[in-house]
Amino acid sequence: MKKILLVCFSWLLAFHVIAQDRVVAGRVTSAEDGSALPGVNVVVKGTTNGTVTDSDGKYSISVASGESTLVFSFIGLKATQIQVGERSLVDVQLVSDVTQLSEIVVTGTGIATEKKKLAISVESLSSDKFPAAPTASIDQALVGRIAGAQISSVDGTPGASVNILLRGVNSINQTTSPMILIDGVQMGSTNLNAIDMNTIDRVEVVQGAAAATIYGAQGANGVIQLFSKKGKKGKVNIDFSSSITQSTLINEGNVRKSRFHNFTTDANGNIVSGANPITINPATFTFSGNVGYNALDPSGKANKPYVGNFSYIDHFGLYLVPANTINNSVAISGAGEKSDFSISIANNRQESNFKGDGYNDRTNFTSNIGFELVKGLELRSITQLVYTRNTINWWNQAGFGGGSVIYNLLNTRPFVDYELKDVDGNYGYRMGDAGGVNGRNPNYRYQYSNRYENIIDVIQNFSATYKFPKFVEVSAKYGVNYQSRDEQNLIENQTGNRNSIANGQNGILSWFNSTRQGEVDNYDTKNTFQNFLATLSATIDFQKDFKSRLPIKSTTLATFDWRRNELHTYFTYGLDLPTYKPYNASQAANYRINNDTRTPFVTYGYLVNQHFEYGEFLGISGGFRSDYSSAFGAGSKPFTFPRGDAFLRLSGLNFWDNTGLSKTILEFKIRAAYGQAGIQPRPFDRYVTLGTAILGTGNAFFYPNAQPNANLDVEVSEEKELGMDMTLDLLKGAWLKNLNLSATYWDRSTKNAIYNVDRSPSSGVGTLRNNAFSLGSQGFQFTLNAAVLSTSTINWNFTTNFGRQYSEITNVVDNAEVVVTSNAGSSNYVLRAGEAVGQLYGFKMLRSVDQKDNNGNPYISVANQANYEVASNGYVVNKSTKQPIATSDQQSLGNSFPKFNASFINEVTYKKFLTFSVQFDWVYKSHLYNQTKSWMYRDGIHSDYEKPITINGETGAWTAFYRGVYQAGSNNGTKDYFYEDATFLRLRNISVGIDFTKIYKLPAFRKLQLVVTGRNILTVTDYTGFDPEISSGSTNSAFDRGVDHSTTPNLKSYQIALNIGF
Repeated sequence: MKKILLVCFSWLLAFHVIAQDRVVAGRVTSAEDGSALPGVNVVVKGTTNGTVTDSDGKYSISVASGESTLVFSFIGLKATQIQVGERSLVDVQLVSDVTQLSEIVVTGTGIATEKKKLAISVESLSSDKFPAAPTASIDQALVGRIAGAQISSVDGTPGASVNILLRGVNSINQTTSPMILIDGVQMGSTNLNAIDMNTIDRVEVVQGAAAATIYGAQGANGVIQLFSKKGKKGKVNIDFSSSITQSTLINEGNVRKSRFHNFTTDANGNIVSGANPITINPATFTFSGNVGYNALDPSGKANKPYVGNFSYIDHFGLYLVPANTINNSVAISGAGEKSDFSISIANNRQESNFKGDGYNDRTNFTSNIGFELVKGLELRSITQLVYTRNTINWWNQAGFGGGSVIYNLLNTRPFVDYELKDVDGNYGYRMGDAGGVNGRNPNYRYQYSNRYENIIDVIQNFSATYKFPKFVEVSAKYGVNYQSRDEQNLIENQTGNRNSIANGQNGILSWFNSTRQGEVDNYDTKNTFQNFLATLSATIDFQKDFKSRLPIKSTTLATFDWRRNELHTYFTYGLDLPTYKPYNASQAANYRINNDTRTPFVTYGYLVNQHFEYGEFLGISGGFRSDYSSAFGAGSKPFTFPRGDAFLRLSGLNFWDNTGLSKTILEFKIRAAYGQAGIQPRPFDRYVTLGTAILGTGNAFFYPNAQPNANLDVEVSEEKELGMDMTLDLLKGAWLKNLNLSATYWDRSTKNAIYNVDRSPSSGVGTLRNNAFSLGSQGFQFTLNAAVLSTSTINWNFTTNFGRQYSEITNVVDNAEVVVTSNAGSSNYVLRAGEAVGQLYGFKMLRSVDQKDNNGNPYISVANQANYEVASNGYVVNKSTKQPIATSDQQSLGNSFPKFNASFINEVTYKKFLTFSVQFDWVYKSHLYNQTKSWMYRDGIHSDYEKPITINGETGAWTAFYRGVYQAGSNNGTKDYFYEDATFLRLRNISVGIDFTKIYKLPAFRKLQLVVTGRNILTVTDYTGFDPEISSGSTNSAFDRGVDHSTTPNLKSYQIALNIGF
């Protein structure tokens, strides 16, 4: 009987358990592309019962009978709650969380941190937000996408770099280039434009010193960190992308040459030299004489058409041509339970827009392989191999200016025919002064010179991370970045060219050679950069780990950071080449090693940072970093950079929910940070050195004109930052469901900025490197991101990024005024305390007859003012000479930095298959000195010469006025007439895509998308040059950003791309 009762009781208990617990299973996928989502947390609401999805997004979990609710959550995706009811199968699709504060970032903190718990400003950009750039390089993808930063495409030459200014000018001696990291390791040899953006998963940008403190004496200019794509759990993915782009050079100012002239002509309109029409010698292709032209003749008008012996030739239309860019890439990726991989290869080939020129061809191989060796220990290897071949002509390289095709054409009068060949089939180099004093034939350059540059980049990162069962995580990272650059410039022997011989010394194409016998120049540079980081982090949650009633969380970070860079430069040239082919440098009659240098540099430092959080609403941290560099002079002593920050997340307090604010203001946080970061002196800035030279048959030593300084300190930037982040749900429906706003004000000062300071003649040297400048900068930036419309059919997101910053010189040693010449070679900048960095000085054209100088004295004496008037175009002119008048003194014209820059980005998805995006960039009140226009005025060929002016009651296209502008103050002197407002609104990117897998059932395809993109296709500006965004200054110059002198403009591009996923 007892046995029967026991069996019955067991059955009743089993039925009771079955009635109470049952298994629910399902699959979690992405709402965007339907892919499986592994690692999603699945928890029964109100319990600790939970699980995670497997590699296929599948899960199973036991739930109690009755009304159970499952909560599905994952970082970056919106948490979803599902009532189970009586179902045993529950499939879920998770959507992206547009609340930006849900993002996880690493840069500036050293450990993964939610944005809602950050006390510093960190901008981030995920790969799905990258625009389609023809170059497929990551630097172009960042233009206009980072709030507060000034990232500009300043040169349209294939392979050119962008200018990056993240937050203030922090150095005069060095550039504004930020530190570049790939997966936590610094990239010290490779240019950012060599990285294929298709291999990057996201980008994080730290602009402020408070965040950059953890990078110490290298971080003052900010940090851009790239994170490589990893394989995702689930099926192996294969992705293929192919695109073709056609581009033309931008000419928004409609730059062209005048169709009329004022050269001396005969009755038939022939341009004459003396009394005879100018002819071309058929043997030498030289003009028979110079044009007769008195540019300052007060009666001269540019009103004669090109007829008779010469016709008008549109050089720009002939030599600036459309060009193609082709990009192909293939990637394979996947992951298992304990390993992941992502491997890709891509090629980008961009042709030059100069007729007859070369190309830039870049091939990228990338692999990212990670695996868990034992529980808690993860190893990872990330490899980037880049091969670039650039055949752009020597004189057409980015930033070269003088000698480029544009420079030659801008200095050539429009009747010169460069397509002519002599009886030997050769082009002429220069046809004589009649064609323009600086005019040269681009066809001649291509015939007699060629160049190649082969660059091999290797970026290899290894990392090992071990997570202890509790509290502690340790990691070690080692990266080596190697670059080999082999460049050859070949200028062939020209002794057989009739035109070259006829022109004498003016007919020689060369770089080092004073004869026309040619040369071969070889540049070989090898740069090896190594970075090792050892990190220990300890995290303690007192409430969770020790059952404390206080919700305190502590995170301690300690890091050792070591860097070594070694640059080897080897430059040779051979002169006087043979006339036969083939040949090499060994057959040059004269051969010389011009440069053979090796430059090592070592820095290392350690960081300690302590962070505390109290619950979900309060956080505070503080720490310091100490840095050493190659031990000599001041470098042998450590330099320490302190930091601290705090945040108060009001939306994490209980009262927030109790007052109902949480229904509208989902997140609200205020933050503040302080920190210091630095810029190291260059490798030998602290080493007092002797120069060497050949004297007779031996070597000799001498003191170089510029001497290093053993007592140089690190350039130190100190910054205070205040910010606010909030998320709003305004309309409680489909419209404006989420609005994210992040705003930051910052104030920065830089001490010990390095510059070469003039020394007295008795010292025996010309300049001494010294901590000569102090700088100050302030700024404000914000990002606004809004989910404008969110329905099952349409998703429309809008983002605007805004930045305003200003940098000035606050102090100069000995109160000196430093005058520096622009990279263009003529315009002058003045570095003076109390003025903006990059202040351009020049003569000002008078706009009123009685205009006075700063001392109250009239520029034109009262007795002579009757001889002058204001012409119809608003400038003061001499009535009899028709020439304009400029101030006798040079004054500040302004600086090139804009008052603010902003971008406006709209992204729309319709029924998941149709995507549309558009980005406008607005740069307000930047300025450019249009030196291109100035030189065209000099030669009398600018189209402005066609414009009539009324002077003293007479109307005409007076050449005396236009040439007089060039000569006012001084010939080729800088003047405000050519200093222009370069404000522009640019349609940076517009893109439409259709994914056919979302329309049709295509079992073999995960994605089949066609994308059409336009880039830079519309620009609104008053600037009269080619492109208001360009600059002739060296890349990332601290001050030389405001001159346009024959710079290659950006490209107007149309692209069609096909993206296939399996």
